[in-house]
Amino acid sequence: MSIMIAMTLLTFGQATPPSQETLPCQNARVDRPYFLANVVPALDDPDDAHWFTYASKYIPVPDIPFVEHVRGNVSAEEEARVIPLLERALNVPKSASELEDIRCVATKADDTWIGTENGLFHVSSPDAKPMRHPSYGVDGPLATRITGLVFDSKGVLWVGTPLGLSRRDTDGQWNHIRGKEGLPVEDVTCLAVDEQDRLWIGTSVGAILYKPYEEGRRWFYRAGRRYLPGNYISAIAIMTGGMPVYFKTDGGIGRLDGVQMTLRKRADIIENVLNQRHRRLGLVAACTLDNAEDPKDHFIVDDDNDGLWTAYHVAAMSLAYAVTGDPEHRKSAREGMHALYMLQNASGIPGLVARSVLPAEEGKKKREEAQNNPDPKKREAWRPTPDGKMYWKSDTSSDEIVGHYLAFYTYWRHIARHDPEERVLLEKQIRTVTDYIVNNGYYLIDWDGKPTTWGKWAPEVLNGDPRRYGENGLGSLEILSFLKTAYCITGDEKYKKCFDDLICDHNYLSNLLLQKKVFPDENNHSDNQLAHSSYYPILQLEGDPKVRQALQQSVRRHYKTIAHEHSSYFDFVTATIDLDFVDIAGAVQTLRDVPTDRRLWAMRNSHRADIQWNPRPNRFGKPVLLHVLPADERNFGKWNIDPFEPDSGGNFGQRVSGTPLSPLNSRSFGPSREGDGRNEDDGAAWLIAYWMGRYHGFIAPSEEEVQKTQH
Repeated sequence: MSIMIAMTLLTFGQATPPSQETLPCQNARVDRPYFLANVVPALDDPDDAHWFTYASKYIPVPDIPFVEHVRGNVSAEEEARVIPLLERALNVPKSASELEDIRCVATKADDTWIGTENGLFHVSSPDAKPMRHPSYGVDGPLATRITGLVFDSKGVLWVGTPLGLSRRDTDGQWNHIRGKEGLPVEDVTCLAVDEQDRLWIGTSVGAILYKPYEEGRRWFYRAGRRYLPGNYISAIAIMTGGMPVYFKTDGGIGRLDGVQMTLRKRADIIENVLNQRHRRLGLVAACTLDNAEDPKDHFIVDDDNDGLWTAYHVAAMSLAYAVTGDPEHRKSAREGMHALYMLQNASGIPGLVARSVLPAEEGKKKREEAQNNPDPKKREAWRPTPDGKMYWKSDTSSDEIVGHYLAFYTYWRHIARHDPEERVLLEKQIRTVTDYIVNNGYYLIDWDGKPTTWGKWAPEVLNGDPRRYGENGLGSLEILSFLKTAYCITGDEKYKKCFDDLICDHNYLSNLLLQKKVFPDENNHSDNQLAHSSYYPILQLEGDPKVRQALQQSVRRHYKTIAHEHSSYFDFVTATIDLDFVDIAGAVQTLRDVPTDRRLWAMRNSHRADIQWNPRPNRFGKPVLLHVLPADERNFGKWNIDPFEPDSGGNFGQRVSGTPLSPLNSRSFGPSREGDGRNEDDGAAWLIAYWMGRYHGFIAPSEEEVQKTQH
């Protein structure tokens, strides 16, 4: 099967592998001498050897089916059938009938163990009197109060207590499992085991799946309304085959289904939901659902990063079209790209890109509201378009511009350059935006004649302002990527000259070597996102060996600081220039772990016993973990969210960004309610990583796709 998939990559996955296609601009060279900093420690150092994964030996990673846990809806009839299974009477031996406060019983052959409020008892035969198992004390591995007992098929006895989980092997040896051994919550309330000897653990704060005899990941924490109606689990019933699993909780009867999924199937589902609920004027954004349990009605509000999130989707669909040739992917990419053109032209000032746009009626109200803001810039944020039909939002950030150039490149590379009409339009747009930046001395000048807050790439800022030292590498990367993209799309030598000047006269390539400046107390994931969205076009377009070597060094240095996060988008971008340096399998696993359900349910992990805290908070002063949790145990929205934050989601009546919704909306939000799941991410961030992995051959097509192409 793997051979078949590998062969199909060339016929179905991508018509021409990117590495085999040479564009005219890739022959360009920086012919003038320039300075490159001697970075200490060296960017290529002996320590690099242990980073190499030799990924090329195991890619593409097969898109094999996997099981995703999904909360199911339990009907009244179903609940009536399940409750007797959850409330099954205990089979207590007659000899133990005098024991008080019995909580649980486990029997294998004639060997019976009884858990009570007052200890653990053993009955060696039907007629034998129960013998109390030696107590370990309140601070020991076994508590006096026994809450769960179950035998697995290997004869191992599992014991649950308020202090954790214990196992008794067939030789009588005890092993005790607590947080440091991987148990997420130690307060065990009940136990159940399935036919594959997988243990379901009920706790006072959610359910846990434990796979003691399997390779790879063994612990799966399932808590919050993404998975359960309530978090206190008092009983568990497992159906034949291991799924579904029913839970008696303090919020009612819950059901977890095991849904067969592939990455490609998930991509299709996310794309379908995005088109149904996340389009506004062609732009792509998160939405708020009227009812999370029945997401028929929804509404979308403007977002400061409308352009960036839309660009993500344009890039994803452009790559998808390059992989599949599906006209629906092309159509979707075109819709998003033309929405970006709307942002680029809304201000009436050629080249000044808008943050967002609104119909005139809504925009006028926004402007009226803003007039009371003490900040003059914010009072004037919303301004009418020249035709008066819309309002546009000013003070556009570098985030937005990065997104537009990412879309320029991907849409041109895979769609526009093969369509004369689209090509002419795109070339006009990128010329207009790039000329505006270049002609204004590498500033994005706002409507008031002043630079926007973050639209500054000028040498006197990046090299001359000490306050900008922490971001001069990122700023240099961004503007070089813009210029390289503009040059390759238009063929205009003036953009190459600007590119060369910034490298030769202003040391921008040297700045880029230290693009990722790591300070002890800060890791800026928003900057990580901007960096990789800027890296991607220039890595695909730059052909000068010396410049590419510097780019590789820069990317490699950055990767070392984020490798343990397994952020798929960042990893795949890195792999386009440094394949064997990247853990591709880990990046693909992250894509599998991200839930298909894009509703941002409240996910709480700060109470867990298995976590370790970083002694330093993140850049927002929030406490963070030392290690990243799997993506199915936390919320995943965008790649710029700090994955080390243990708690997230559930911001009722608010946008994903956390900014309160405008009171202009007539819908009633009511009081705050944790974890309502009404906010839904658009999913474009996941899609761009998946389709990038597919296009570059890191992920194989699914078996279903292969079969379709064969027929």
